[in-house]
Amino acid sequence: MNHWILILMLAADFSTCTEPKTTSAAVAESTMDAPMESISIPIDTTWTNVIHKSNDEWKKILTAEQYHITREQGTERPFTHDFADNHDEGVYVCISCNNPLFSSKTKFNSGTGWPSYYAPYFSRSVKVSTDGSLGMVRDEISCARCDAHLGHVFNDGPKPTGLRYCMDGVALKFEKKGMASKTIGSGNAKAVFAAGCFWCMEAVFESIKGVKDVTSGYSGGTEKNPTYEEVGSGTTGHAEAIEVTYDPSIIKYADLVRVFFAAQNPTQVNGQGPDHGTQYRTIAFYNNDDEKKIINDYIKMISPKFSKPVAAQVVPTGIFWKAEDYHQDYVKHHPENPYVQNESLPRLKRSLDQLKDLVKLGAM
Repeated sequence: MNHWILILMLAADFSTCTEPKTTSAAVAESTMDAPMESISIPIDTTWTNVIHKSNDEWKKILTAEQYHITREQGTERPFTHDFADNHDEGVYVCISCNNPLFSSKTKFNSGTGWPSYYAPYFSRSVKVSTDGSLGMVRDEISCARCDAHLGHVFNDGPKPTGLRYCMDGVALKFEKKGMASKTIGSGNAKAVFAAGCFWCMEAVFESIKGVKDVTSGYSGGTEKNPTYEEVGSGTTGHAEAIEVTYDPSIIKYADLVRVFFAAQNPTQVNGQGPDHGTQYRTIAFYNNDDEKKIINDYIKMISPKFSKPVAAQVVPTGIFWKAEDYHQDYVKHHPENPYVQNESLPRLKRSLDQLKDLVKLGAM
């Protein structure tokens, strides 16, 4: 038995998720019989307001156990929550604010006794910070909307991410598939893409009807809070990426995928134009199986047009890290920059020439 598991099982208070182990019958028999509720929760990825409450306010709306886990960085005992062995389809949301955190599609049996997932639900589900407690350094996972402590993330998970988001079931609520109509697709939605320099991609998507905002940043790797210099070194695993906020009532996700491929050379591997390296690779990030199918169907449709394979990676949406402020709207603010003159603006024109039916009035 892993010594940390043994310590955690004997301690009165737990404060970490630890390494996987095989579940024994004796441990399984000690599992608490807490009911696993499935309640009607709208799954909203379009929220804009971050929630701040005082400790007294949180105590009024959370149970003592929920408060201890989410606000005092506690950890429940392993194998004591039904979510660890839940196999129903649905979405796990934050107990404090209903922010959608993880899909059952990314859940796996880690053997630790805590609910485990290999990817968050969408780009603003969770955030990562450093936890130096218990004499070791770990990556703490919190809700991106209300800062509730959820658990930790480790680099020993399954493909395609290689990550294990080890969560406390007490910090979660479960929306079983079919229990309620979801709000995904109403209001604004988010999509993340990477294809070379984010200055270029940002300028293209900002010219498209229905796009409300585009943020330049980094995604696809495991390094937390990466800087431009770190990503540019090619050592973080991240690629320069953009997060697109759009109105699905005006433009559909399938059209965004069309824009994505029009704005690049789809067959160039690990780069676009003069920019080379894994930090410039092409990635289509998907939030759900419907988006994944749309991307893959589009790749199949355009592949016969090229003599080389389409190079885009198709992976689940992970954490999107916003880039430094000076990168935002770079083409708009620096039209005199030589790179903008020689690469960004020609790429913008080439892209929009293929997308005339989607371009905002006056953008061309």
